[in-house]
Amino acid sequence: MNDETNQDFEKSDIILANTLEQFQAQGVNQYVYGMAMVEIGLLALVKLGEEEETLVETVRQFIDKSQNQVAPPMPSPRL
Repeated sequence: MNDETNQDFEKSDIILANTLEQFQAQGVNQYVYGMAMVEIGLLALVKLGEEEETLVETVRQFIDKSQNQVAPPMPSPRL
């Protein structure tokens, strides 16, 4: 990946962390905000023309990765 792409990933991480804090601060059900974020991501990739097989494999890799990691602490809203 080039530097610009890495910078965009860093920006995205910050935005997503802030969004997660907002979901939690507003008391949104974890299942609901999880599904909403998945939907946004998949729709963005579909609009870019990603193939279904590629998307399915990417989701499988995310599942495998998450099941093989120790869960990090969930961020808590700042008081």
